[in-house]
Amino acid sequence: MNLRLVNMQLQLLQTDLHDRQGFDCGVLEVNEFLHKHARRQMEQRINRTWVLTTQGAEPSAELVPLLGFFTLTHCSILRSEMPPETTSNRYPRYPLPVIKLALIGVQSEHQRGALRIGETLLLEALLTARQIVMRTGLGIAVITDPLTDKSEQFFLKYGFQRMQREFGQRRTLFLPVKTLQSL
Repeated sequence: MNLRLVNMQLQLLQTDLHDRQGFDCGVLEVNEFLHKHARRQMEQRINRTWVLTTQGAEPSAELVPLLGFFTLTHCSILRSEMPPETTSNRYPRYPLPVIKLALIGVQSEHQRGALRIGETLLLEALLTARQIVMRTGLGIAVITDPLTDKSEQFFLKYGFQRMQREFGQRRTLFLPVKTLQSL
């Protein structure tokens, strides 16, 4: 996948092209995932990580710096974990398929900038999740586990709802597939 954005490029992570070690978003867990686990987990077919770079980044002697990234995987939730306003008897009691926005990160120097890289990455992640749901017909929502208060507020601002499921000291967040279809 190689989507063109204004003057940025979204690509699947390539270790021979992208500078993972130079990435720092200010959240240790997010940095460590990209530095140590993203490549291996892609090889294991556990998830997929897309990176945002400046347009025209070509293979060269130097690795291309990253503006940000997101990682998608799939998992399941229980009907009882769904936000109360979305729970319905139309869903069975066994685990339900969802797309998980596992991680999203923006290089520290590009946070809170005019480029709105966080919003760009979130939109691209949701559009990619929508493509997966539309192609397979599987998935009732996108979920994510915010790691910080700031990230939780970011996702809530874009329509995510708190679930009846906890991750650490926060609740998992839920965005129904109907919202994805309207993108």
